[in-house]
Amino acid sequence: MKNPYTGKLYTLLLFINLFINTNAVFAQNPSPFQIRGVVTDSSSKKAIEFATISILDSDKKVIALTYTDESGIFKSTDITAGSFFLNLSFVGYRQKLIPFTIKPNTPNFEFGAIQLTSEVNQLNAVTVTGSRQLVEQQPGMLIYNAEKDISNQGGTAADVLRKAPILNVDASGKVTMRGNSNLRILINGKYSGQMARSPGDALNMMPANSIKSVEVITSPSARYDAEGAAGVINIITKKGNQSTSGTIEVVGGNLEQAINPRIAINRDKWNMTSTLHLHRFRDREISDLDRITYENGARSGSILQHVVKDNAKPHSSGDLQLEYSPDSANLFNFSVNGWLGSWPQNSEQFNQRFNADGILLSKYHQRVTTKAPNRGIDLNLGYTRKFRKPGEELYIMAQHNSASEDYNYNAFQRDDETLTYRERNDNRTENREWTFQTDYIMPFSYSSKHALELGAKAILRNVSSTYDVAASDGYQPELLQPVPARSDVFDYRQDVTAAYTQLKFKWSSGWAIHAGARVEGTFLEGNQLRLGTHFTNTFWNFVPSATVFKRLNPNNNLTLSYTKRISRPSIWDLNPNRDSQDPQNIFIGNPDLRPEEVNQVEFTYALQTDAEFFFNASLFGRRTNNSIESIVTIDNAGAATTTKQNLASNEQYGINFSTAIPILPGWKINSNANVRHARFSSGALNIKNDGMAWGVNVNSSWKLRNNFSVQFYGDYNAKEVTLQGYQSSWFYYSFSAKKEIPSKKLSITLTTVSPFSSYISQQEVVRSNDFTSTFRNQYLQRSVRLSLNWEFGNMLGGGKSRKINNDDLKNAKPNG
Repeated sequence: MKNPYTGKLYTLLLFINLFINTNAVFAQNPSPFQIRGVVTDSSSKKAIEFATISILDSDKKVIALTYTDESGIFKSTDITAGSFFLNLSFVGYRQKLIPFTIKPNTPNFEFGAIQLTSEVNQLNAVTVTGSRQLVEQQPGMLIYNAEKDISNQGGTAADVLRKAPILNVDASGKVTMRGNSNLRILINGKYSGQMARSPGDALNMMPANSIKSVEVITSPSARYDAEGAAGVINIITKKGNQSTSGTIEVVGGNLEQAINPRIAINRDKWNMTSTLHLHRFRDREISDLDRITYENGARSGSILQHVVKDNAKPHSSGDLQLEYSPDSANLFNFSVNGWLGSWPQNSEQFNQRFNADGILLSKYHQRVTTKAPNRGIDLNLGYTRKFRKPGEELYIMAQHNSASEDYNYNAFQRDDETLTYRERNDNRTENREWTFQTDYIMPFSYSSKHALELGAKAILRNVSSTYDVAASDGYQPELLQPVPARSDVFDYRQDVTAAYTQLKFKWSSGWAIHAGARVEGTFLEGNQLRLGTHFTNTFWNFVPSATVFKRLNPNNNLTLSYTKRISRPSIWDLNPNRDSQDPQNIFIGNPDLRPEEVNQVEFTYALQTDAEFFFNASLFGRRTNNSIESIVTIDNAGAATTTKQNLASNEQYGINFSTAIPILPGWKINSNANVRHARFSSGALNIKNDGMAWGVNVNSSWKLRNNFSVQFYGDYNAKEVTLQGYQSSWFYYSFSAKKEIPSKKLSITLTTVSPFSSYISQQEVVRSNDFTSTFRNQYLQRSVRLSLNWEFGNMLGGGKSRKINNDDLKNAKPNG
């Protein structure tokens, strides 16, 4: 294929050249006044993260405010020569006030290590000390500190996202944000080939104990790729802070078993973190289909189907991250992530077909065996340059992703015990990607309050899907014959170029404004080699974004934001391979799909107090044009074919709440709730559907004596409408108990999910003038797991290196 992208690389190089030349100019400016220090616990000597650092003038009025990072370090340049006071405070510690003087000839003032003394309160023999909130708010995002949640112990990333604010993970593993599954999931800010293939599978390949926090970004700025109609999820993993540290976790249960070792080594200028995940889990699902067909408004027939799936899914993944910092101005980082797994979908199907009078016309039993091995690797290389002006930084990054999957199924159809039909579909998909990205931040002054951000990015993506179908005829059901009409090689190329700019302003009055715009060009080319078809297409998208933030006082703030997002179809949406392993429910891709566009407005109020009370409320409205929807049609035999089409628009308006309430010392309740109205419309199909949806979850934890703690989590989601029907309500709940043995650095956690019911049930109804289909799905969830976690060395913190995030593709792999 001709590469339409070559000319765009020159644009990328011009950006890099512009940044480097600009940096040379600013690097010559003189250094400003600056203070710096580190805050630690007086007894444990551990760093205190998120402590409040206030600079007061001689009248003890606050003139500047900052916070410590995860290493306890703080610094500020909002100061001139003169006499001041430094005020340090954090929940659970005694406040400290330190006078100091900045002289004109000593612009850099070092406080060194400052120790805060714990302020311990005794009530009913329960010790209370300061800790970071489980949920925190920042402009445009909510942060869920997963490492503070004991019920995550022994689980996977799916369990973590299930408890994060605004997000839902249903019984099938599908992740949604405010009812929309078109979102991006990043790991440490970088794109993951695992997530692109299937988010549901990838989340099960990531241990919960490796996750530090989850950023739920509802209003992404221009710096983020435009992809992700609902928003962006960024999973932050843990990382070592001291010389050598690590954990070993062993998990055993009736549905899953896992071993999760992790080690981090920090040697002066080097930092290394390595994680291994070995996991096996059982996936059992029972579904019943009742489909009624109509002709001229009268019932013409029906189909009943009973399907049982029971599959073991072993998989593993490994991650290695290296950082080298020769000095304080330069940082090099390299990471590699690989995975290997098998995700079979073996099933037993029992089908019956009836006429309009309910008389049985035919019945058969079909057994489907599948092989679904997949493997892949992500390679990342990055460079960060910090300049003398605080906040001025240059990032240059490159990434390569390689993945392959063999999804093969064999179907055996029998009438009673006699074989009547066979079919085999061998589908091999290979994906190769190269990504290049650069970002530059240029503060307008030494205070770093106002800044300009610029960036450019290029993605070169090649996907190939080879599918060969063989089937038998009615005379020789044992003999497979090639089916040329359903076999082909689908080659697909997608190149994306992007550039953005963003202005950030922050004033001491508490106001802050972020405004930016991003331009993305998408260049598509595809071939069905055996059929001889060829298509090309080009899309340009202008994506503006803006956020206005006002801090009313230290505890209250308001945020108003607007963003435009897009969702591009993935290879699973486009691939024309006909998946007929269930002959009553056929899936086929659509190579003619176009990206969908989303406009969203959000208004947020947040309250956070020193008493660890947190409240967040967000009003939002979202409209989607060219919406990519699953459209179901029925043939004369009553079989359904599902494909994706740009035939609808949808609107959603609603409000969501997140709160954290300290009931008693040691007892906290966190809760999230959302209420929204959805409206779907398709002029082409003459369909309109609308309705209300709501959901609520509660996470309650108690810290008891003798290092015991217990927790309950419950999540209820009400009925939700779709373009052609609705999905019923569902309920998920779990209990956890944890015992810590500090002297051994050992913890034992027992968790049970859905102990009073074997399955989580969910119903889906799809209907039109020609049919009504009712799917009743039951997902095995009753489980118990015991996890042992041993830590050595120092506690693990969060990663800092800048990573690529290819958040430009719509996650659309079926059942993921």
